[in-house]
Amino acid sequence: MKLINPVYTLALLTVVATPSHAISVKYRAQLERSGCTQVTELQGCDIHKTKTENANTARQQTRACLRDAVISQQPAKR
Repeated sequence: MKLINPVYTLALLTVVATPSHAISVKYRAQLERSGCTQVTELQGCDIHKTKTENANTARQQTRACLRDAVISQQPAKR
């Protein structure tokens, strides 16, 4: 059985052992401060606001959604 070329083995080990940073330190800090995640940011969580501000916004959006749902279930007036 032929051994794999040591250069390729070394290159592969270097790539595997090197840490991968998917997001920057600044972006991670913004996520932590805002209480957002990468998923909730796509759903409207603002990384430039604080956790409290984002919670208040989410609360207002939930109330508006519930209010609209209740209004849409009321029978139409004739």
